[in-house]
Amino acid sequence: MTSAPSVAIITPTWAGDLEHFRLMRCSIEQSPLAALPHYVVVQDEDLPLFEEFRSRQGLTLLSTKEVLPEAVELRRAGARMLADRFGRNVTRICGSLKRVLGWPKWPSYTGWHTQQLCKLKLASELPFETAVVLDSDVVVTRSAAITDFIAPAATVCFAEWEARQVLKGKVRNWVTESEALVGAGQIEDRANIYFDTPFVFDRNILSQALKHLEGAGSKPWWQVLLDRPPRRWSEFGYYKAFLMYHAGDNQIEWREPDFFRYVYDTSSPEAVVSEVTAMLDEHEVHYITIHSQASGREDWDAAAYLNPLALVIGSDR
Repeated sequence: MTSAPSVAIITPTWAGDLEHFRLMRCSIEQSPLAALPHYVVVQDEDLPLFEEFRSRQGLTLLSTKEVLPEAVELRRAGARMLADRFGRNVTRICGSLKRVLGWPKWPSYTGWHTQQLCKLKLASELPFETAVVLDSDVVVTRSAAITDFIAPAATVCFAEWEARQVLKGKVRNWVTESEALVGAGQIEDRANIYFDTPFVFDRNILSQALKHLEGAGSKPWWQVLLDRPPRRWSEFGYYKAFLMYHAGDNQIEWREPDFFRYVYDTSSPEAVVSEVTAMLDEHEVHYITIHSQASGREDWDAAAYLNPLALVIGSDR
């Protein structure tokens, strides 16, 4: 009798990232990670769009209604409707009002926030020692390996270190808020600014971190996070801060993400296909993020590069 695998993949997604997700799943199935259980959480109203993946071997398709607490799911659905009605600019303004005035509440329940809760819930509740979060815009190459995420006697946390005094923008906010949530004492001179995926959660340490939130806030951990100013907190930031200030040094292997690559400019489909295809042939490249702009900020069709890349990845190369 074989034991259950110790590593699982978690992907939160939605309709806007369907095409990116399709390429990501194709790449997983062609990679050494194909045997890992893959848990995919889709916003409930978008679930019919993802039914084609339900029969994929090793993939478990879930909706936010199955993962989030009922009260949170109701507010998430309401926030989705309001965000769709008002658009990005009004939603951003309402988020700023929430940070300053504490009103309206709905910007705290948009998909960006509730996806983070889904990651934390699954990573802390699934029966796997390690959960690897992969966003929909990640391509997994044939050089990837389970050992990218595990170490013999420690938990892996990817890290890019930056001097604290040069932090700015959203990264500074995430770092500052996370340190406040963990009750950091003496602040370190440098901060871990890696907020991308793949991201590794150790189930036992994450469970301790969430209990710490509940103990400090005297309410469920997810409510503690949702009560914070919108877009100021980060699930990855909080976990990393807990590792930094509460875990023993011998528990953590801070690992450089030197086998990751990123594509930011997708305006030329031909250039994207050429660049990613070249990366696929580089043994030192394990994960490629083709940054998704699914919220409508780009005026070209992502399928123009995603479909050709699916053919490349699915071929006998």
